[in-house]
Amino acid sequence: MPDDLRSQPLTIHLARTPAKVSSELLKLEEIASQHVMQIDAATTGELYIQSPTSSPPDWAYFFQPHVPLEQFGSNSSTGAAFLVRKAENAFAMTFGRGWSLLKREHWEERFGLKVALNCIGENTVRTINKHSLDQLLRHTSEQASRNASPREFGFDIEQDLLKAVTGKPLDEKTFGEWITGAESLLINVPISIGSLPPLLDKLHEKFLDTSYRENFPWVDQIEEVTNKRLKEELDALLTARINAGNTNHIWMAVPEWIEWKNVSRFSFPSLGGTFEYKDIQLAALLRAKRAGEVIDADWLQRRKIKCLDLEGEPRHIWTAYQCLYAELEHEGKTYLLSGGKWYSIQSGFVEQVNAALNTIPDYEGQVPEFKDDSEGKYLERITKDPSIGIALLDRKLIKYGGDHSAVEFCDLFTTNKDMFHVKRYGQASALSHLFAQGVVSGETFQMDAVFRYAVNHQLPPTHQIANPSMRPGLGEFRVIFAIISDRPGDLRLPFFSRLNLKHAAKRLEMCGFRVAKTKIPVEEAFSKTAKLKARMRKK
Repeated sequence: MPDDLRSQPLTIHLARTPAKVSSELLKLEEIASQHVMQIDAATTGELYIQSPTSSPPDWAYFFQPHVPLEQFGSNSSTGAAFLVRKAENAFAMTFGRGWSLLKREHWEERFGLKVALNCIGENTVRTINKHSLDQLLRHTSEQASRNASPREFGFDIEQDLLKAVTGKPLDEKTFGEWITGAESLLINVPISIGSLPPLLDKLHEKFLDTSYRENFPWVDQIEEVTNKRLKEELDALLTARINAGNTNHIWMAVPEWIEWKNVSRFSFPSLGGTFEYKDIQLAALLRAKRAGEVIDADWLQRRKIKCLDLEGEPRHIWTAYQCLYAELEHEGKTYLLSGGKWYSIQSGFVEQVNAALNTIPDYEGQVPEFKDDSEGKYLERITKDPSIGIALLDRKLIKYGGDHSAVEFCDLFTTNKDMFHVKRYGQASALSHLFAQGVVSGETFQMDAVFRYAVNHQLPPTHQIANPSMRPGLGEFRVIFAIISDRPGDLRLPFFSRLNLKHAAKRLEMCGFRVAKTKIPVEEAFSKTAKLKARMRKK
C-alpha cells in the first residue's frame, strides 16, 4: 500500500449468502441516498447512507423542566453501509450506525473472530470477551497490560466461549498494529477505496484458513448459534420430533438454580384448568395442550410454566422453550438446546466429554427413593435412624474467608468418609451450582485446617476426623454427587452438566479426593401425581 494513504478504521462483515440481492442483505427502508461505484474490473461497491437524525444530548433531559431542550442544541447521528461485491464474495463495511442496516441472518457470525485468530499469535492477545458456561453464566471482557495468552486471562477452555479477541497481528504491514474480531472484523490500516480489493482477498483467505486451530484448538468446541435461519431450522426439527412423539433426546428441567426448599409445585396451564406437578416434565406439558394442537416454536414461547412457592404464589415464571433441553443431530453436526439457546458442539468434543464422564464411577450403594416435598425433608427422613451411620449436615453453613462467605461441607457424611452433595435435577445452570459447591467445599477442606476444625465441630463424635490439623490423605475421602431424577433408566445429564461434572471431578481428584456419581430415583406414584385446579369461569 502507498505510504501516503490515510489510516482508516474499518468494521468489516462477510455475507453468508453473497449471491442475494442487496435488499435481502441490508435493510434499505431508511436509506437517504445510494451511490454505486466500480472499484476495479472485478469489484463493485454500493454505498448506502442512512437518513440523519438529530436530537438533544441524552444528559439534557436531566435538567428538565428547568432548562428548555432547545438551549442545548442537538447531536446529529448518521450511518452508512458500504456493500462490496468481489468475485464470489460480498463484504459490508459499516460506519456509524450503519451496522443496524445489516440483516444479521445473512452474515457470518464468526467472520471477524476467525480472521483475527489467524492473524495474531498465541501469545499476542490483549483483550478477550468471553461467555462462561458455569453456574453464573457470566459475560465478561478482560484487558491485559501486555500481550498474553488466553490462559493468562483465566480463560477456561472447557467452560468459556470465546466471543471476541483483540491482538497484535504477526503481519502488521497488512493488518495494522491491532486487530479485533467477533462477528465483524475491526482493523485500522492506511487504505483507499481503490486498494480495498487485495485487502478483502486476504481477509477472505484468513477466514477460510484453519491454521488458528494449531494455537487455539478449543475455539470450535462450543459455539452459540446466533444465525436466525439456523435457529428456525433447529426449532422446526425439535418441534417435529415432539409432535411425532420422538422425545428420546428431548426433556424438560428447571432452567436455572432455585431454592428448592421454597418450592411447592410447578403449574402447567391448560384449557380446562391448571395441572400442578412436583417437578417439571415434558409429559406434563404435552398433557396441557389441546387435542389435535400442533406444537411449534411460537407455542413453546407462549406457554408459561410457573414455579410456585409454599403459599402457592409464583416464584419464577419461565416459557416452556426455556425449560426444554434437547440434543439433536442436524446436517452432520451436534446441536444442543439449553436455557433457551442453541449451541453447536464439535462431535469429537462430545465424545471426549462422554468418555471422561464414563471414568467417574457410580456409587455402589443403595440410595432411598425420593418422595418428599423438598430436598431437606428427604435428607431428614433418610437420616432419622442413627444406626445407618449417616450424619446430616444439610444447611449447616460454616463462615469462611475474609468476605464472610459461607461454605456447606456437604449434605450427608458417612463413617466411610463419603461426602454426599444432593440436588434436584435441572439444566446446566442448576446442576453447575451443585458441582461448584462440591469443588469449593473439597478444596477448602483440603487446604485449611481451620475449616476442618469447624467441620469437626458440626459432626457427631462417631463421624469426627481423628486429626483435623493434618491434611487428608490421598484418596482418604470421597465426594459423591447425588442427583434426584424421575427420568427412567440410568442418570442422564445435559451436555453442559456432563462438561461441568468432568471439570469438577478433575479439580477434586487433583486435591486428592475420589469422586463418584449416583442417581436418586423418585417414587413413581409421587412423580406422576398431579393436582388439577379448575379454571375459574366468568359469571
